[in-house]
Amino acid sequence: MLSAGLFALGILLLLAGGRVLVASATELASRFGASKLLVGLTIVAWGTSAPELALNLSAAIKGNGDLVLGNVVGSNVSNLGLVLGVAALIRPLTVRSTLIRLELPLLIAMLGGMALAGVLPSPAEAFYSRPKGAMLLSAFAVYTVWTIVASLRPKRPDEELGNVAVESVTAQAHRRPLRLLLLGIVAGIVLLGAGGSLAADSAVEVAKALGVSDRVIGITIVAVGTTLPELITSIIAVRAGEADLAVGNCIGSCLFNAGMIFGLCTTIAP
Repeated sequence: MLSAGLFALGILLLLAGGRVLVASATELASRFGASKLLVGLTIVAWGTSAPELALNLSAAIKGNGDLVLGNVVGSNVSNLGLVLGVAALIRPLTVRSTLIRLELPLLIAMLGGMALAGVLPSPAEAFYSRPKGAMLLSAFAVYTVWTIVASLRPKRPDEELGNVAVESVTAQAHRRPLRLLLLGIVAGIVLLGAGGSLAADSAVEVAKALGVSDRVIGITIVAVGTTLPELITSIIAVRAGEADLAVGNCIGSCLFNAGMIFGLCTTIAP
């Protein structure tokens, strides 16, 4: 019972930290005129994936590789199935063609590379060695640079006017001081770190008590629990008519999970 209670507390801290971080980072990006697509693919996706990052880093340092792999796979399944499914049920998703032509193929390539890395021969006993993790990290870095550079291309006049209008209304409706936004980001990171460590430790204890492997626990309870920030953010975005933000959040989160999180954890602890 104690382990289950600590696990629930860890998930709550993760959710609280994720929401604070996303809210502050999104408002900070909007204030500087970042596009909604860029925000969805980067800041929002990375912010909502912060629980997975904190949880998996803690698990990797403790040597729980099965939990890392299970959580990454389970989180991506939850993002593509649960989050996108619920968002589409609320309102039909009409997105920019670039999401289908560019980001979706990139996601397939990243997931394919992650799967391929697991079956390729490795000099070490681990399926995923440090060089393979470094390759995933490098691929994610290339994707990040490409996304930012692509967003800096000149926009069509009508598109730019629409973005300015939306950002102006948002800024007038709610504008917090810059210092509060920075404080929110720091607070979110602290909550995520504490919650990630607590959830990882208690998840292992629950798995041992139930006789279930770390991999199964990661694919189910941990993965769905840490995907809740993506679900909440996407629901809010869809209800506000921001389908690009919702879908970009899901695709960007999956890319972050496979490239940044799994690559970093594999590099730290194969």
